[in-house]
Amino acid sequence: MFAYDARRFQKIAADLNLAAFRLGQIRQWIYHRFAGDFYKMSNLPSGLRETLAGKYNVVNSHVVAVKTGESSVKLLVQYSDGAKIEAVIMGYRDWSSACLSTQVGCAMGCTFCATGPMGLERDLTSEEIAEQFWHCCRYAKDNSLKPIRNIVLMGIGEPLANFSNVVDFIGKANAPELFGIGQRRITLSTAGLVSQILQLAELKLGITLAVSLHAPNDKIRNQLMPVSRKYPLQDIVKACRKYTEVTGRRVTYEYLLLRGINDQDSHATELAGLLKGENCLVNLIAFNPVPGVPFQPSTRLASFQKRLAQAGLNATVRRSIGQEIDAACGQLRKANNGGGRVR
Repeated sequence: MFAYDARRFQKIAADLNLAAFRLGQIRQWIYHRFAGDFYKMSNLPSGLRETLAGKYNVVNSHVVAVKTGESSVKLLVQYSDGAKIEAVIMGYRDWSSACLSTQVGCAMGCTFCATGPMGLERDLTSEEIAEQFWHCCRYAKDNSLKPIRNIVLMGIGEPLANFSNVVDFIGKANAPELFGIGQRRITLSTAGLVSQILQLAELKLGITLAVSLHAPNDKIRNQLMPVSRKYPLQDIVKACRKYTEVTGRRVTYEYLLLRGINDQDSHATELAGLLKGENCLVNLIAFNPVPGVPFQPSTRLASFQKRLAQAGLNATVRRSIGQEIDAACGQLRKANNGGGRVR
């Protein structure tokens, strides 16, 4: 059912000769009560439930494993072709956020990321991303977690390399009659695909754009992120400036501190020069260890933040959630490596 946007839902209603209120009931069951079975939709006539079950599936994926941590839950979702991805529910004081994947694997090859060496298997469809979010919402409801109010497209994959499916999903997530998540509560993270950033700007969505910078110059960034060889930092910053001008939304630059690589005072000074005058937020991130990745966490987050602040940049340190279940930044993988609770 998640292939259907509001317009296509109307076609279902027409095909089945449904009254408008019946369509509303079906959507309520799927998107707000998170029913995965038409037969559980108790306020629908039994004949209609039978017809719907014979023609449609509510979902075409299922959760095959769950790992729980202190403030987070990681779900392993398997699709009909056997492909698996990970999604994370992150708990805060009054709400939860869902960190969603947009591809099976990733082609960016970032050297600090668990998915980097695995390569890209395929894109996720907008339906598959929506189902992933639905599974998160359903788990939160069934386990009395704080309701999910925010979406961060920061899981496995490069969202802007799967542009049309991701934009279509954002529309479904935002639609009041579907998930009803406000655009300002949706964050899209990208490695900095310049042409797609400009394309996204023209859509004038209200989402937050987060750019994985991770270096103050192209020399270091080329070593950490191969995609940087195609998109120099100056071009990325210019595209982000355009994004802010068109949308009115401040861009967040993500900066992962790696010991001895990009965490010195000289790097902070260089980063401040790169972003001087930009309407942006710098989000400093602690490195979460990944097996086989030869980097170490920096001990200089506070001093790096102070140096940026002295240069006039607004910089924060991201709270790390999910490290104990390999669900923190850079730790997600496209397949289950054991340790989960099979459902």
